[in-house]
Amino acid sequence: MIKGIGIDIVEIKRISCGIEKKILSEKEMKLLNKFKGENRKKEFIAGRFAVKEALIKSFGTFIPYNKISILNDAKGKPYLDEKSLDFLKNTFGNYNIHISISHEKNYAVSMVIIEGGER
Repeated sequence: MIKGIGIDIVEIKRISCGIEKKILSEKEMKLLNKFKGENRKKEFIAGRFAVKEALIKSFGTFIPYNKISILNDAKGKPYLDEKSLDFLKNTFGNYNIHISISHEKNYAVSMVIIEGGER
């Protein structure tokens, strides 16, 4: 059963210097620091911000950004790390969480689907 769906879009050029400290977890900051170009860094931040906003919308309540880490598997697919899943499970219950991020020119967009459990 679908519990929630969240979608968010972020205009990459609106990502300003310093905002990453408010949005990214420690793990995500380490990933960010591996990127060379300023534009690629902004794309990364915008994508993570879009996922976290979509996650908030799917649950219908605020979730501290730094409690959530979005990583990528070997094929590049985004996923929530174990610590994030544990936090969400303890806060909201046990659900399957599906996330997707896409970048296109000036925008990053994300969709989150929460499934499982009873309404």
